[in-house]
Amino acid sequence: MTNDVRSNAFRSKTSRSVRLWLIFTALCIFSAGSRDAAAQTRKSPKKAAPCADSTTTKSGVYTTQQAARGKDVYAGACRSCHTPETHTGATFNATWNKRSLSELYGYIRERMPKNEPGSLSDQEYADVLAYVLKMNKMPVGRAELAPDSASMKTIRIVLTR
Repeated sequence: MTNDVRSNAFRSKTSRSVRLWLIFTALCIFSAGSRDAAAQTRKSPKKAAPCADSTTTKSGVYTTQQAARGKDVYAGACRSCHTPETHTGATFNATWNKRSLSELYGYIRERMPKNEPGSLSDQEYADVLAYVLKMNKMPVGRAELAPDSASMKTIRIVLTR
């Protein structure tokens, strides 16, 4: 074989290797970005647009009695994993401010208690939600928060601080 033929064969193999390497690298970068985005979506609750023309938690959407029942349920089912501070202040504000109350209610119902998600009654979940609102200094109202996610869709969480 002449030097020109060997040189062309070498260049052909080299450019094929380079092309394959570039394709492989691009695929790795693309799949890593997709995995990161998917992981981020799973880590935090999906953010939704604020409810238009809705009631807010500033209107008083729970009663003192309901929050007291929620405190009792919280003590029995939640306190072993959570401190009240984990559901108040900047952390609560960053995650839930301006979102619908039904999103928070659904999140609690689907994921809590951690050892037995969904094991409480709908009323107990609503009571715990009332207690969480009380811990966040939301005003008390005249009517209890109904354990109905459809009615909670019209209530937007707005922190009073």
